[in-house]
Amino acid sequence: MNENARYPVGEEQEACAICNKPLYGIALPLTANYVNVVCKECERRAVNEDGEEPKRGAAYREKLKAESDDPESVNVSSDDGENPVFIDGYKCWRRYKFGGYITRLDEFDCDDIWEFREKHGC
Repeated sequence: MNENARYPVGEEQEACAICNKPLYGIALPLTANYVNVVCKECERRAVNEDGEEPKRGAAYREKLKAESDDPESVNVSSDDGENPVFIDGYKCWRRYKFGGYITRLDEFDCDDIWEFREKHGC
């Protein structure tokens, strides 16, 4: 566990890491599994690096194929999606799982999901 994260793994989080409003629509016991959880209202404002709505699942797979020199080699599961995402200028990382996702605030401007996990203790 990382002591530097505002809302560290292992503790229930009651407020959004961005707007500080209550985390309505997210089961509070689940927040203990994630660091710096972002509320659903803030999640709706997320954009990718191009300022567009982040793609996930089949739409993400098709985007990667369109950008690839070898589209047939692109293999993306339905639980994948774009990272990072940005909400009101804040960099965030999504954990895609079971057809959904949870968005987490990056307090350290990490370069990739692995650095995010290491620096945030998750």
